[in-house]
Amino acid sequence: MSKEAGLNSDEVEKVLSGSDFGNAVRQDFIEAQQLGVRGVPFFVFNRKYAISGAQPADEFLKVLETVESEMKLV
Repeated sequence: MSKEAGLNSDEVEKVLSGSDFGNAVRQDFIEAQQLGVRGVPFFVFNRKYAISGAQPADEFLKVLETVESEMKLV
């Protein structure tokens, strides 16, 4: 299946059987706990705003517009 997706089969097998990304995954898990993630889907924008669960597109648009306006101030 990895070839069908355009991935190198040897690299995929190496990643899946190794522990190269273990620390990154553990760090993501800790960060999710600190943010209060309790389920999926959970989206974090600019490490400041979060949307939990399936929400209407308007909710995402509001958050994205807020983040964009804050970025213009920097």
